Amino acid sequence: MKKLFIIPILFALFLTSCDKDKDEKLEPPVSEIDAKMRGDWTNTMIKRVYYSMDDEVMFTDSVQYQTNFSFNGKQLTVTVPGGQPEVMNYSFPDPNDSTVIELQRGSDRGKYTVSSVSESQMTWTEEKAWAGFPEEAAESEKTTSKVGVYTWRFTRKK
Repeated sequence: MKKLFIIPILFALFLTSCDKDKDEKLEPPVSEIDAKMRGDWTNTMIKRVYYSMDDEVMFTDSVQYQTNFSFNGKQLTVTVPGGQPEVMNYSFPDPNDSTVIELQRGSDRGKYTVSSVSESQMTWTEEKAWAGFPEEAAESEKTTSKVGVYTWRFTRKK
């Protein structure tokens, strides 16, 4: 009699575990950086430094942000306060360099370097050749630099 009771319980547990697996199809991390960055972050600052042909600083500024970033292993959801969430795919395209992350939304792509990531802080950098500044100015009013270096700072949400 005990065997007859155990069989339906095991069958029910099997069905329950299968349904749970269907709901949680997370991509396995491709690197330690990928594993650490999963979850919710707030982009708190972007620092911009523009360099001349002589590698001298031409202009620098920073912007304080409170934009939310949520990484799930395959997609990134970015939410600006008061705005609609934007979803994009992300990947680590270089198997020999897990610090390079590529974001893609439609035909738009951006590559960044994950400079550091811990349980509570993350920093990315991006370099743009011939970047114009100031960022908010019209294209015709910008000064062109040899390179613009952008540093993105994030804090993990609790």
